[in-house]
Amino acid sequence: MATTQSGSLADGASTTVSRQSLDNPQSNEGSGLTLVSSPLTGDNYLVWSRAVRFALGAKKRLSFIDGRVTRPADDSKELDEWKRNDYMVITWILNSVSKKIVDAFIYVSSARSLWLQLEARYGDSNGPMIYNLECQISSITQGEMSVTEYFTKITMLWDELTCLDPVPACTYNVHRQVSEREASRQLMRFLMGLNAVFDHVRSQILLMEPRPHVEKAFSMVHSVEKQLQVQIHLPESSAIYQIQQKGWKGRGVIYKRSAMCDYCKKSGHQKDQCFKLTGIPEWYRNLNEKKKKGAGRGRGFIVAVGEATLSTSAQTLNPSFADMEN
Repeated sequence: MATTQSGSLADGASTTVSRQSLDNPQSNEGSGLTLVSSPLTGDNYLVWSRAVRFALGAKKRLSFIDGRVTRPADDSKELDEWKRNDYMVITWILNSVSKKIVDAFIYVSSARSLWLQLEARYGDSNGPMIYNLECQISSITQGEMSVTEYFTKITMLWDELTCLDPVPACTYNVHRQVSEREASRQLMRFLMGLNAVFDHVRSQILLMEPRPHVEKAFSMVHSVEKQLQVQIHLPESSAIYQIQQKGWKGRGVIYKRSAMCDYCKKSGHQKDQCFKLTGIPEWYRNLNEKKKKGAGRGRGFIVAVGEATLSTSAQTLNPSFADMEN
């Protein structure tokens, strides 16, 4: 039966740590272990500290930095065992600190003391970090990112901001109202950063009652993006005949060689289809990659549903598309 090691807390309560888990460290728990892949540099304390806490929790050593296990009395039989494990945690943390700043913490007396010093030195400067995150969130737009890349980036910023500036504890109803208001703000911020090609689905989302969660909005926009990337493979002669003789009608888009863009002043497309204004869509980048590899020469063409543009693989129908990339 495994014995336990006890440590007293400040309020008189006690906690126990499995002696079996302390006496039998895993083979990958030597003193050379690095807890996280990105060391603490001073500017990344928030992300770094969360990663370290996760790693120590997984190794059942989190209690050595959060104060749940304290140093036993000098005459205790548990002292040597506590020292061995505490020194191990100190070493792991120091291995996860940048070489430029690690020397300042070499002489700490315990893992708990080390953790408190790191927090005091790098964890209190939340003001500039919050300001920087708010600036990034307010200015982020989709641009040339896919919807998934854009949503991942803005979600990461939201999560980091929530850690720095969490919703204050309050009654259930008030907390729910505050959380709903924050969710609404995130939805609006996500929609504001989307490219113009998603105007239609954005309008649909804004008209929904009640407003969907931002995760649902992302799913709807992502579905539209996949539709815009649909490839229709037809013989080139058939495609050219259909467009040149009758014109091609998409959902609200008619290609005309005589069309002139008011934004970039080039022919072959209109302003709401201009890549310089809306950003180069993923389907067009994929088309260029296929052209470089020699795939689909003289055969397929891309149909972009909605407010996007139509292009042939040989640029025969709309040579101005290549100019819009520059």
